[in-house]
Amino acid sequence: MKVIVVGGGIGGLWTALNFRRASVVVVAPEKSDGSTFRAQGGIAAALDPHDSPLLHYEDTLRAGGYFNDRKAAMVLTHYGPMVLNRLVQMGFRFSPKPHLEGGHSLPRIWNVGDETGKRLLLFLRDKVKDRVEWIKSRATSLLKERNRIVGVKIDNGKEITGDAVILATGGYAALWKRTTNPSENTGEGILMAALSGATLSDLEFMQFHPTVTLTDPPILLTEALRGSGGRIVNEDGEDIVNPLLPRDVVSRAIHRYLREGGRAFLDLERVNLERFPLAREVAQRFGLRVPIGPAAHYSIGGVRTDVWGRTDVVGLWAVGECADTGSHGANRLASNSLLEALVFGYRIAIDVEEDVSQWPEFSFLKILNLIYQEGNVDVKRIGEILHRWVGVERERDHLKEAIKQLEKLGGIGNLARGIAEAAFWRKDSRGAHFRKDHPSPSREFFGRLGVRFRIIR
Repeated sequence: MKVIVVGGGIGGLWTALNFRRASVVVVAPEKSDGSTFRAQGGIAAALDPHDSPLLHYEDTLRAGGYFNDRKAAMVLTHYGPMVLNRLVQMGFRFSPKPHLEGGHSLPRIWNVGDETGKRLLLFLRDKVKDRVEWIKSRATSLLKERNRIVGVKIDNGKEITGDAVILATGGYAALWKRTTNPSENTGEGILMAALSGATLSDLEFMQFHPTVTLTDPPILLTEALRGSGGRIVNEDGEDIVNPLLPRDVVSRAIHRYLREGGRAFLDLERVNLERFPLAREVAQRFGLRVPIGPAAHYSIGGVRTDVWGRTDVVGLWAVGECADTGSHGANRLASNSLLEALVFGYRIAIDVEEDVSQWPEFSFLKILNLIYQEGNVDVKRIGEILHRWVGVERERDHLKEAIKQLEKLGGIGNLARGIAEAAFWRKDSRGAHFRKDHPSPSREFFGRLGVRFRIIR
């Protein structure tokens, strides 16, 4: 069996490592750090004797506005201790004690200071180097025959075929002008899947990280700093918001304070910065009060999958931020992202080799069918439109304007239009999606919106 993994971050490399019999080909550019390299906080898992996966599950539901796919959230939290122990058995070393982050009822975040993602990515690269074939190119499209995905085309025009294709291409937060993500995270893999017939979902739920420097480029300051005594204060050192509330609540509080003309800071006076090398460097530049504001951070939506990572197109699986398992609900709980890649990557390897699942047919509250528009690709313009009209808080007229302007842009502009269309359709507020004109959750919209693209030839 030959398996093609598209992506060189934690989702792709970890999934590749978990195959036992298959021949694995990883397709990713040589410099393919993705979001993993920047992931500071850590990995959430209930390993402490006073904790339990069930408590972690309950915190995940609470943060997600109870919009989570319950089965996926249960898998995520209950497989967590096992995959973390598996990493440790392979030789990866975390800090000796877990710490607390916003939305968690107990300390259960396992990290390596504020460099967890960087250390983990380097560790996984070392582990895969003798076990997989790495083609250092970018996938440009999926190959499909008789309604089955059979391979990928890469940027030099070459076609690579296999028995299974696993997308691990990251999210779309870099579509926004102000983002914590590397510039390549514009959701190209997600759109690639959609153009091959896969259904997308939850596109309207973009998580904004609340504590990001106002520099260019922005620097994310990990949630762990707030769990270690960091405060969010105004010019006079007064608290703006409880720093340990879920990210959507904290982001909106800071966004509103800034909109009213104030300035917000992350106060690091009570934090032991010896544990956080990156934050220590930032503090050397700004002092112990760092000016901050929200930035687009994590794509909760993506290619819809079941709990085994299967999409609704035969032969195609998805893992990590490009996938939407439904486990995060309407707002991701801190440090559940790296965990999701580990848990579902492990399960995908089992599913591909053992064929334990069936190809799903998803049901949605509504399906949004969009026509793929040809035209110019202007990522900078897309970023400006989303930043202005599809931000931390949204409203009807702003979203209509975003859709109107995005209709003029082709390529990845289609995915941005899908995000705006989904946000326009969801006339309620839950988790990371907040409508100023519909500020409360509505039973009418308690369900997922599926998005599909068609090419008219």
